[in-house]
Amino acid sequence: MYSLVFESIAMDRGLSGIEKKEKAVALLAIADQAQKRSSAGESPLETQTFINGARRELARELPDTKKMEDAFQVSREYQRARDPGQRPGQGI
Repeated sequence: MYSLVFESIAMDRGLSGIEKKEKAVALLAIADQAQKRSSAGESPLETQTFINGARRELARELPDTKKMEDAFQVSREYQRARDPGQRPGQGI
C-alpha cells in the first residue's frame, strides 16, 4: 500500500532539478551529434530519424510523468468536448 502512495507522490512532481539538468545535457548531446551527422553529409531525413529515435529513447530513460499526466488530461477534455454523451473509458 505504501509503495502506491510513494509512486503517486513521485508521479505528481515530474522531473527533479537534477533530472532536468541531465535531460538538458542529453538534448544538447543529441543536437551536437545531429549537427555532426549533417556536416558529414548525411541526408536530412536520416538526421531527423536519428533525432527522433534519440529523443524517444531519452523519454524512456527519463520520463516526465507530470507532462504525461497533463497530456492525458488534455486528451480526456478533448474527448469529452468532441462527444459529451459518452464518458471516457465507457464502451459503445
